[in-house]
Order: sequence, then C-alpha cells, then structure tokens
Amino acid sequence: MIMRRTPTEEILIATDLGTQSMKVAVAEMSEDGALTLLGVGESVSAGMRKAEVTDFGYAQAAARMALAEAERRTQAEITEVYLALSGTHLQAKNESVRGATVAEDDHRVTEGTIEELQKLATHLPLPRDHAVLHEVLRGYTLDRGVGSDQPLGVHTEQIEAHYHLVTGKRTKLQTSVQCVADQKIRVKGCTFSAYASGLALLSEEAKKRGVVVVDLGAGVTDVAVWRDDAIVHTAVHGVGGDHLTQDLSIGLEIPYARAERLKKEMGSVVLEPMEKDEKVTLAREISFDGRTFFKEAMVQILQARMSEIWQIIQADLEEQNLWSAIEGEVVVTGGGARLKGLSRLASEILPRPVRVGRARDFLGEQSDLERPEFSTVLGTLRYAAENERREANQAKGWRKIQKSIGKVVSGMRFLA
Repeated sequence: MIMRRTPTEEILIATDLGTQSMKVAVAEMSEDGALTLLGVGESVSAGMRKAEVTDFGYAQAAARMALAEAERRTQAEITEVYLALSGTHLQAKNESVRGATVAEDDHRVTEGTIEELQKLATHLPLPRDHAVLHEVLRGYTLDRGVGSDQPLGVHTEQIEAHYHLVTGKRTKLQTSVQCVADQKIRVKGCTFSAYASGLALLSEEAKKRGVVVVDLGAGVTDVAVWRDDAIVHTAVHGVGGDHLTQDLSIGLEIPYARAERLKKEMGSVVLEPMEKDEKVTLAREISFDGRTFFKEAMVQILQARMSEIWQIIQADLEEQNLWSAIEGEVVVTGGGARLKGLSRLASEILPRPVRVGRARDFLGEQSDLERPEFSTVLGTLRYAAENERREANQAKGWRKIQKSIGKVVSGMRFLA
C-alpha cells in the first residue's frame, strides 16, 4: 500500500478480488488527506465463485496479473495493499455494550471509559468459526437516551456504545488474504465491499439522511444502509450478474460466453415502444451457428432476474424496518449498474428514488471514476486513507483520543 513517501504525500494501493475481475487502484494521498488517482490495474478473475476463492492457484495468478498491471501503469512497487472482501459467508448484526463512569472522575467520560467499552466489544459473541472483519462504531448513548458521536469529557453516569459487526468464516477470509500475502505483499487492512463502495460514492449529507448502497457484482449483490452518518445494516445476497448471463444462455439457447457479451453490449431491462418488433442477430462463430431473436425476449429474461434481485433487497430492508429511516435514495453501483433501464425498473419496485452512483472527490485520472465496477476498489482507497491518517495521528501521541472517535474500530482480527 505505501510504496514511497515524501514529507507531504504517500502512495496507497487497494485491491478488489471480484468474481469476474480483479482490480487494483493506486492513489497518492496528500498531507490533508486528498486522494489523487494515479492509475488502475485489472485482470480477468479465475478460481472465484460468489466473491470467494474456490481455486487458490488460479485466483492467486489472476490477482498477480492485476497487481502487475497496476505496477506497470503507475510505476509503483507494490509491497502493501488494502483488500476489499465479500461473500455469502459474511454475516452482520448491530450490538451494544454498556459501561459506567466513576464518581472519582465526577462521572465524566474519560479515555479510559472509551477503552473499557472497546474491550467489552471485542468479547461480543460471534457465530461459530467466524471472525470479525469490521467492527464499525455507530455512536454512543448517554443518560436519558441522549445520543453522542464524541462523548469524551461529557458528564454521564451510564454510557452505551453501539457497533455494527461484520463477521465471516475465518478460513474463507484467510484464504482471500493469502492470495495476495503469498506474493510477498503485506495485507495491511481489509474492508467489507459494500462499506467501501459507500465511501467512494456518498456525501456526508447523504449518509446522515439515510441512504442505501447496492453493489451489483457478478457473483453476489452487496447492500449497505447508512443513517445518521453510520452503518446500520449490511447484507450479501447470493445472486448477481452471472445469474443474468446464465438465464440468457438458457433462455436464448446460446453459449454462456456469447450470452455474457450480449449482456454487456446490449443488455437492457426495459423495452421502449419502438423496440417491440426489433430483432437481434448474433453472427456465426466457431462452435456457434448464430442466432436471431426478438429483442423483447432478451429484455424479458433480464427484467425477470433483476426484478427478483430488487424484490430480495426490498424484502430484506422491509424485514429490518429500515425504509422509514431512509430519507434519501438508493445508489446503485457495480458492473450490473451498466444495464440499460436499471434505475427505472428499480424505482418501480423500491419505495425510494434510485440512481447509478459515481465515485466522488478524487483528483487525477477521472475516466475510471465513471466505471461503476470500480467503486469498491476506489472506496477501499478511501478506507486506506482513513486508516493511514488515524495511524499517523496515533504516532503523534493521540492514540487514545483517536480510538475514542474513530468510526472504524478494528479490522483484520481474523489474522490475529
């Protein structure tokens, strides 16, 4: 992640091990935390299914190619990275721990009070064989239910800390990390993919008002919900773009690879009136005799599967009673966001406005910010920047204070 350093800048590297492609992004961070994107590397994934490693050798080779491409394009020597992770094995829940201030301190919240709450959080029960990927601080509650983001110095007898925990199967997390670490590259930190995408896409105002981020990947669909500038819900649904491709392959009776190209080149989930009688002709290729069909047939197939995905998301957030907390919109990203008419279809199913997101607040190379499939890796750069600035402040003697106000409390505990 940190390749070279001057008194005012450092180089950050982020990696996203996706089902369909491996992505690496390189950025320069200035002293004030601003990020300048220097370039990206990308390779076709192998040995991955539903964002999880299924063939270690193939997955490691694909990651190596993406890292090498990033080095070639940016002239950076990669020795450390931050990594984005996902997978259906991940689980999430909101937890709280409670403590009390002491009379000797006049019932003021001290650094010791905050540290005690953090110790309690590290002992929260986890699912069997799981380890913590993310332990995100959501805020505090003081006497009489008064909320606080930064309670240090406040007088209160009771204090409660609220966390959003993302856990995953320890072995699966470790395998993903080893794909990179075995190449003599240090994995300095990990982040949940949907959380990272939100960091790339969302303004502070959006996160306060309530917003949903939906990352439509090839193997899985990641969801994250923000409210009051904190994560309140995350989920990984085991359906994604590969399912749309499979549906096209079966429904139109064409090879899977040709169905994938068709989806990327012409994929749409809405049919305009003038397209009703339009036909699509696929040219003859080796081992494929070609095919002609009505465009309406393709749209109906894609629309059916995408409607199912939106209905899954709608039902999940309804079950969690979250829609009332979301005053803003649904922001869509990931490779699936490229489908024509996606926002229109989603708006017919979800009770909030829907738009395709764009990565924001990066200097430098801008073309990759327009690519929705790069949101996760770009957000991982922002997560890396937050971590680096936090560590720098700790090194200046502010360790305890930073612990008390940092939103992300811990990560990578599964490597301990």
